[in-house]
Amino acid sequence: MQKKYKIVKKEIIFILLFVVPIIVSAQLEIELTTTPEPIYVEDGDTLSVCIDSMVIIEAIASFEGIPVEDATFKWDFDDGHTIEDVNLDSVSHTYEEGGGYRVKLTVISGKSETGFIIQPIKIANKPDYSETVTDIPDEQDGICKGSRVNLTGKAVPKLWEDEPIYMITEEPPEELSNTKFYESTLTFDEFPIGTVFNSGDIDSVGVKFEHSDMGNVQIKLVCPNGSSVILKDYDNSNHSYIGEPIDDETSIEYGTGYDYYWSEESGSETINTITLATIPAAVYLPEEQLSNFNGCPLNGSWKIEITDGAEEDNGFIFSWNLIFDEDILPDIWNFKDTLVKYFQYEDESIAGTYWLGKNIGGTSLQIVEDTIIGNASATPKVYGNNGYTYHVVNNWGCQDDTTIVIRVEAVTFTANPETAEANTDSIKFESTTSWGQYFDWEFGDDSDNASSETINHLYLEKGTYTVILKVLDENECLDTDTLEIEITVELSELDEVPNIFTPNKDGKNDFLKFNAKGMKSFSFVIYSRWGHKVYETSSQDEIKEDGWDGKMPITKFMASPGMYFYIIKGEGKDDKKYDAKGVIHLMR
Repeated sequence: MQKKYKIVKKEIIFILLFVVPIIVSAQLEIELTTTPEPIYVEDGDTLSVCIDSMVIIEAIASFEGIPVEDATFKWDFDDGHTIEDVNLDSVSHTYEEGGGYRVKLTVISGKSETGFIIQPIKIANKPDYSETVTDIPDEQDGICKGSRVNLTGKAVPKLWEDEPIYMITEEPPEELSNTKFYESTLTFDEFPIGTVFNSGDIDSVGVKFEHSDMGNVQIKLVCPNGSSVILKDYDNSNHSYIGEPIDDETSIEYGTGYDYYWSEESGSETINTITLATIPAAVYLPEEQLSNFNGCPLNGSWKIEITDGAEEDNGFIFSWNLIFDEDILPDIWNFKDTLVKYFQYEDESIAGTYWLGKNIGGTSLQIVEDTIIGNASATPKVYGNNGYTYHVVNNWGCQDDTTIVIRVEAVTFTANPETAEANTDSIKFESTTSWGQYFDWEFGDDSDNASSETINHLYLEKGTYTVILKVLDENECLDTDTLEIEITVELSELDEVPNIFTPNKDGKNDFLKFNAKGMKSFSFVIYSRWGHKVYETSSQDEIKEDGWDGKMPITKFMASPGMYFYIIKGEGKDDKKYDAKGVIHLMR
């Protein structure tokens, strides 16, 4: 049965020692010195370093007090980078991400003496700036030039915790067959240097898997020094199921895995002694005693090897885990650097947390729990993006910052259309300024100003007009935009008046009409040869669409055939004058 336990988390304290105590492993002594040195006495040999700062580590390896020569130095920086070379007793390295690292140095001398040492290093985490904000409303794209913006900087240090991995999970499960054996490693460096295995240190080893013939399977646990213990051996006489497999050699699908554990405290039999059709999930005795690991270092790579010894019948591995006795579990390494208002540089205290940018005031600071808060106000006066940077420093002297961009948005507006005909087409003016609260429109003609965000305006006369929009924000910051509007008029036109028309209702030339357009004043009068007015209109549409039907104005009798006279007077919208006279022949 898997043992449950509670892990007690402890804060890692800061340490100040330049020389790491000599560690003896396999009779080879190793001594480290570092640059920089640890900065806190209570932090022991642990370094506290900034991201991207160079760490230099020098090693001296000796055997019985005599420095070794031609030794191989294997450096593992715990971030995926390793170096291995002969006599490489000095290295430098930088870390690109915050967190805790254990630099592991293994030295192998020419006489096969070996030793290793671990140098713990804390790299400052980048603070959480997610609550660093301005008071600009989310719906605004920017602010008025010169308007005041309040800046709130919040930097929260992040807790880093070492999370030892005691279980490997395979997703999807790994196939197990006579051609596909399973091998997986759990690596530990959390135990105190030099800690070795003693009987009872492993509570249990668990494997979740399924297989269609348990007798084909061997499970072996290997400790860091190569010692091994068989948890389950081959058994040609036992062909039970492990879990619920899909017993089809051609299938690539996996069945249901069961959790099986091996422990010397189970009091049960070994798993090979169970002859049921399906081996139940339970805790079983290992084939060999776990005490075979006595003296094996706890730190290092613990490997499980699962093999299938027959061509027939296969299985799948879902996961495996190694459960140490809770009394020997190492404390979880964790730390969180502290953000400070000021930091000490030589003999001078210098501001460590502050806002920086153009047209910005001073920064007021407060610390709430572990969060450092900086408040400032800025009045950016340059159109476009203005950057304001919140600088912080931690108790190790590591500086960090985040930048907020404030966009100064110029007043803008649209006119649709930008060219219109006088006294005909209204223009829609609309402010496109996101921060605007109050609006004042000047249209450049004799009309009154308007104060709405959107307004329609009709120009009565042709010309070029300068439209001015003044916008204020809630702080009464004022900005202005202008746009020239071209107002045109229709060109006037007057066709030649027909000199003959025949109002006899034959559908041909029954009306006297012609085209007149673009007139701001128009008069068309027809007189009889005796000077009597027989037709008059001032409508351009009427003379174009209807015209004179040849009837007398009062009696509506048909006018007599003969000669009639007309007079046209008009003025176009384009100021063109029209003054014409002529003769019309009415024929039936």
